[in-house]
Amino acid sequence: MAIVYFDGEFVDESAARIPLSTHALNYGTAAFEGLRSYAEGARSFVFRPREHYERLLRNAEMLEMKVSQTAAEFTELTSELLRRNRCREDRYIRPLIYKNSTRIGAGLPAGETVAILTQEMPRGPIPRPPARATWSKWRRTPAAACPAGAKITGLYVNSSMARADAIARGYDQPIMLTMEGKVAEGYGANLFAVFGNHVVTPALEADILPGITRDALLRDFRSHPGLTVSEAMIAPERLLEADEVFLCGTGMEILPIASIEGHPVGSGVCGPLTSKAINWYRELITGKSAHHHDWIVAVDCA
Repeated sequence: MAIVYFDGEFVDESAARIPLSTHALNYGTAAFEGLRSYAEGARSFVFRPREHYERLLRNAEMLEMKVSQTAAEFTELTSELLRRNRCREDRYIRPLIYKNSTRIGAGLPAGETVAILTQEMPRGPIPRPPARATWSKWRRTPAAACPAGAKITGLYVNSSMARADAIARGYDQPIMLTMEGKVAEGYGANLFAVFGNHVVTPALEADILPGITRDALLRDFRSHPGLTVSEAMIAPERLLEADEVFLCGTGMEILPIASIEGHPVGSGVCGPLTSKAINWYRELITGKSAHHHDWIVAVDCA
């Protein structure tokens, strides 16, 4: 059984139990993050933990949760967790801060628990097989109703139902639209489209998550003099004219889209810019890149 961090201690996962009346379980009042570590021999490389934990703390504050740990302390807890589990394989890391009140009733009661767990998650293959996407029948939850760009557990029923519906209809991935009918994102993943030398991704006003992988790719694309890059509202029919479309996120990495509702995207295969992005990202997250060393935390898991 794996070791987890739970309520101030490193314990066996079987010891991390919560009452059925826990507020977060009943009302979705928890903030979470999704990080990944990539094993290279006895070392694991964690991608941008500071940014992930800073976002976790911001989202916990939205739920009126008071957390004593800083982003730096969370990063060290994560490193220690990987060491204790002797993680010599790629891992998904799930930190969670949840409302631990056991009093039934809506609201934001005082009291929270911090937990961190890991699960094995192999890196995506290279070359990455492209996915078949569909327009989701579920619209992206609007920011006027809740903080749509926050990683709060209760909000992710939106993505979960979108993904389940896409799979039930024979597709691999959903593409969600805003309430106004503009392109938002995939399930828990941001979207990019390529039109010749122009790269575009939905603007934050499309009720999207301000993704950390999205940010990394925007910075890289903007460093290429031959590319123009923009964040804009995108009409769904415009995606069908794209040369390339891909989804991205820390958990998903970079996933090319071959078709939308059966209509091929470009030539229907992983395009050249997407392929370059996949290779650039793999070098980055496995500690092999000559750039962005401050984005990577190396952990000795011997």
